[in-house]
Amino acid sequence: MLYPTKFLVERTLPTVTPSTGKGLMALTLLTGVSFVLVTTRGALTGNWWFFMFLMWNLFLAWFPLGIMLVLRDLRQSGLLGRGRLNLSVSWLMMGGWLLFMPNAPYIITDLFHLRMTDHELVWFDTLMIFIGALTGLLAGLYSTLLAHRTLRTLTDSLTAWALVLACQGLAGFGIYLGRYIRWNSWSIVTEPMILTRSLWASMHNPLAQKVALTYGFALATLYVAFYIYVDNTMSVVSRR
Repeated sequence: MLYPTKFLVERTLPTVTPSTGKGLMALTLLTGVSFVLVTTRGALTGNWWFFMFLMWNLFLAWFPLGIMLVLRDLRQSGLLGRGRLNLSVSWLMMGGWLLFMPNAPYIITDLFHLRMTDHELVWFDTLMIFIGALTGLLAGLYSTLLAHRTLRTLTDSLTAWALVLACQGLAGFGIYLGRYIRWNSWSIVTEPMILTRSLWASMHNPLAQKVALTYGFALATLYVAFYIYVDNTMSVVSRR
């Protein structure tokens, strides 16, 4: 039986070690399958619109994972050293991860495009977008696990859990901004003032609140389930 204290006691956070890289292999395989499917659709129909948006969104889904992989390797290699440099770079890269992380689960909303697909190809497009969405979701969960592990070294266990779950809520809000307002992660640099006003207005928008709460709750639940699964898998491996 699982108790809440299972997640709060001081213990090693489950993660995929660099030596195995099985998580990256799985994501690479799924990305490759997505590439084959969208390329096939484009070649057969002459319409490359799905190729452009899905592969771009998959790139953006990989980006926050890349940030966390680089941070993990920098910390484990000792290149960051200790003290202020380690803390400053860690928090800065964590901020970059949070800024781009909503792009990973965002691909789920690409299923909206099925409303515009040809009736004859809806069966194919459903599978194509689903695999892309699954790839993005898993990339987001993997990067969140790495972020959680980093937070455990920067704060206490309870605070780390609170921050990780809060990030899922912010990701839900980010999905709304990307899908309905069409903001991008880099808009914070290119159009900071307009983005700030849009953020304030969106916070009072009923639809934005519904999307943020619903997607945030779902992403938080998915992460907890992912955490339990990885924890159980690592425990089984360690007992062999």
